[in-house]
Amino acid sequence: MRRGLGDPRRAVVDGYSWGGYVTLLELGKHPELWQCGIAGVPVGDYEGSYDDLSPVLQAYDRALLGGKTPAEVPELMRYRNAINFADDVLAPVLFFIGRNDSCCPYGQAMAYVDRLAAREHPHEVVVYETGHSSFDIDEKVAHVRIARDFLRRHVAGLR
Repeated sequence: MRRGLGDPRRAVVDGYSWGGYVTLLELGKHPELWQCGIAGVPVGDYEGSYDDLSPVLQAYDRALLGGKTPAEVPELMRYRNAINFADDVLAPVLFFIGRNDSCCPYGQAMAYVDRLAAREHPHEVVVYETGHSSFDIDEKVAHVRIARDFLRRHVAGLR
């Protein structure tokens, strides 16, 4: 955008799962860049989610963290945990969160939502009952409609 390649009045960050985590990091670490964000089944509290993960995902996280648990690398977690930057978010955020998600557990995603709510920051939350993804076509279509409507309300020039 700084090079004139994008319109900063229409910049949106969006992602699901790990992309939801990156979305929340972007919104908190570079708040001036984004008009809004959509975080689908995000890792909102990286450190807080560790104990709720399956052993396979815990092993994956340890691999990403040099063989350590999040608790064993507090300095790294201060920099990599999206919830640590939630108070810096400026843009409205739409969340899609699965209540029974074993990959990105509900509680840690809601901890991030609660952080925004505590400061009355604009956000919307859609909770669906399945896990990491809904396999119901009607529900997926509804999510697209919700996201489209959210974008229309927060991005200049969208109809």
